[in-house]
Amino acid sequence: MKKIKVLVAALVAFSVSSVFAPLASAQEKVQVTFWHAMNGPHQEMVTSLVEEFNASQDTVEVVEQNQGDYSTLQQSIMASAASGNLPTMTQLTSSNTPDFKDQGLLIALDDLMTDDNGWTTDLVDGIYPGFIDGVTYDGSIYAIPFSKSVRIMYVNEDMLAEVGAEIPTTWQEVLDLGVALDEAGIDKPAMGLENSISMELETMARQNGAAWVSPDLTEVEIASETATEPAQFIYDLIAAGHARTAGEDGFMSGPFSSGESALYIGSSAGLSYVLPGIEESGITLATAELPVFGEGEPLTLFAGNDLGVFSSATEEEQAGAAQFMAFLLEAENTARWASETGYLPITVQGTESETWTAFIAENPLVEAATAELPYGMSQPGYVGASEVFNEIEMAIERILLSDADITVEFQAIEDLVKGHLGLE
Repeated sequence: MKKIKVLVAALVAFSVSSVFAPLASAQEKVQVTFWHAMNGPHQEMVTSLVEEFNASQDTVEVVEQNQGDYSTLQQSIMASAASGNLPTMTQLTSSNTPDFKDQGLLIALDDLMTDDNGWTTDLVDGIYPGFIDGVTYDGSIYAIPFSKSVRIMYVNEDMLAEVGAEIPTTWQEVLDLGVALDEAGIDKPAMGLENSISMELETMARQNGAAWVSPDLTEVEIASETATEPAQFIYDLIAAGHARTAGEDGFMSGPFSSGESALYIGSSAGLSYVLPGIEESGITLATAELPVFGEGEPLTLFAGNDLGVFSSATEEEQAGAAQFMAFLLEAENTARWASETGYLPITVQGTESETWTAFIAENPLVEAATAELPYGMSQPGYVGASEVFNEIEMAIERILLSDADITVEFQAIEDLVKGHLGLE
């Protein structure tokens, strides 16, 4: 009888352990919560990549949570930071990263970017330098580039053909095109610009040799003649009718697509907004790399978002997040993400992948943006950069609409930046 009882007890113990073994295994899987602000097709692609990563291994499970738009995402982060309930990782804007780092919310990722977490030497070295520089603060990497774009020039080839002009490669050639359009009796400007042109002016100033804000944050040169010359050039170009901003149209993609300018500088990620109007108007569209100002070298500024990991996450969660980010940057994955969303691959391997090569062959309008990746740069981040952006936007508005003195306005911006950087 005693032996029967022992046997029954053993069978019960085995049955219980068998029932709960799968649950125990599931509980051992590290859960990584991922907040983002991607919507529509972008959301669908994020979900697809998350599902593929989760299925590719059995130690980490990423749970993505859409927080709405970027403003709502930031509000959610600040509220959760106050309550001590942050996710493992999040999507970041370029201004978020230095602010969150300064507040101690983000961890440096260097120690997590190991072979064990999928960060091979080839993967790390393959990230375009301009991307990795933009997420490096005080010598450490605090975010991973994710959804990135560049500025490119959209071209109405039909309008250029009317005056026998080639696609401009310099801003002087943009001016020459404006003059040629005038002489041909074509009452349209050569260049169309968005209402926000601070990125264009910074790009041109850097092309012209100005430091603007140096990558190491030790030099600020915004009010020098080298930096203000491009602003005067754009002011004169608009005053002469050779350029225009979007104005009441909101975005320049609309007027350009309907034939209201020969050229248009905008985001490479905005191609999908240009194409419908182009198809309706029947314009022959081309894209090109940005024109160069003065005697400088080609340059474009990167825009877009990154991914960061919160210091409040456990070491296991942080390692899981690092593994997921490495997965996202694998050649075929970063290329597929880019081809489905309008962003660009983050690595050299991504742009050389079969996926991206085939995509470029089918979509040659994306080739110009890809060509800019090797020489693109990120705007140096620092605490206070958001305020500086707002102030320079207002300064440019005063210059264009109220004839404010360019040097005076830019000197105020330079002083503001130096104050934030402690360079006064």
